[in-house]
Amino acid sequence: MNNKIKNILITGGTRGLGLEYARFLANKGYNIGITDISETACRVYGEAKSVQDILDELDGYGIDAWYESANLNDSIQAEQVVTSFLNHFGEIHAVITNAGGDISGNDDNAAGGKAENNSFFIAYDEYRNIFKRNFDTTMNTLRAVMPHMKKQGFGKVITVSSINAVFGVEKETTYSVAKSAILQLTRSLAAEVRKDGINVNCIVPGPVKTGRFMATLKGRHAHDLEALKEKSRLERVAIPKDISPLVEFLLSPASDFISGSVIKIDGGLFNQSM
Repeated sequence: MNNKIKNILITGGTRGLGLEYARFLANKGYNIGITDISETACRVYGEAKSVQDILDELDGYGIDAWYESANLNDSIQAEQVVTSFLNHFGEIHAVITNAGGDISGNDDNAAGGKAENNSFFIAYDEYRNIFKRNFDTTMNTLRAVMPHMKKQGFGKVITVSSINAVFGVEKETTYSVAKSAILQLTRSLAAEVRKDGINVNCIVPGPVKTGRFMATLKGRHAHDLEALKEKSRLERVAIPKDISPLVEFLLSPASDFISGSVIKIDGGLFNQSM
């Protein structure tokens, strides 16, 4: 099967799962464009020394790699990133909207330290920050990308939600609501662009041992790593490499008949339906 997908934009791409997707897909021969809120974000948990190091690593796979900083909470910056991507690559074939996090959301907090409380009762400004970081980043990116995919007549969209979207967690209401909104955005957008050759699907990871997850584990409501392992049917917590093959599948021709799907990948940790 001939795969038309060559040029991929990954938001939140300098750390955590976003960085893993970039590395995995570059190794498979895809051209990779990454964006993140700042060039310093990659260093916070030691996942990379610099953006240039990431680009050099990706270039080493023999592909074309590109980066631009942007706060995707801002629709204008999202438009600018997509324009810059197109100026570099010519076409945008796929987008992975990975940017987000259960964090306070101010622009200086590129580290993404976990918000101590993102419950229903937090201040409105704090609620809006968390919601913007998780939902608006996705919506703004997709609104910037969709006209170009529609014009070229094909594309693959992978949104990234969270197990919190389907499993109630104390003091995680704001983050969970934002991630739940991504589920319905995925389903509705898939229906809206179904005649345009564009597939839109959502992955819902459970806990994954990224740098930030491990650094903030102790604050996660009395859950520790051993407790999560015991709950998982596979008796372990996911590592980033567990998620990437699903992303690759959703970019491949083998997934051409899949759209509007929400796929949970958590090792059987949570059994709630979506």
